[in-house]
Amino acid sequence: MNRAQRSAVPVTIVAIVALLVACSAPGAATPPPSGACVVADASNTVALSAKNIKFSAPCIEAAAGTPIIIKFTNEESVPHNVTVYTDNSKQSVIVQGDTITGPGKTTTITVPAQQPGQLYFACTIHPQMNGALVVTAAPAPSAS
Repeated sequence: MNRAQRSAVPVTIVAIVALLVACSAPGAATPPPSGACVVADASNTVALSAKNIKFSAPCIEAAAGTPIIIKFTNEESVPHNVTVYTDNSKQSVIVQGDTITGPGKTTTITVPAQQPGQLYFACTIHPQMNGALVVTAAPAPSAS
């Protein structure tokens, strides 16, 4: 290794560490799993359930600019809820749904209209139950 290469190593290490810290810092977005999002219907409603201490989907996709309706069903006798946060730091709650105990109990959570971006959802009782709520821009109206 020549002198120029040796002097570049510390700079490279610092850049890598800075990138890792930035990507893992509280408040960083939760990247949605590829192809795993459940997409809301035309009324911006999506079904989500809990079973075996897991949500039925790790990612929800809904349209911006209109309220997002989450129809949540608890399929087990353990209590669960759905809380939507601005990010995975869980510092800012957008809406918290009722805690329900199943099996077969359902509640509805209405998330106020959001701008495009990514939010975070979790069960406050079981923090390992969580996921991404991806809010996409509404398609532009077609010219007629």
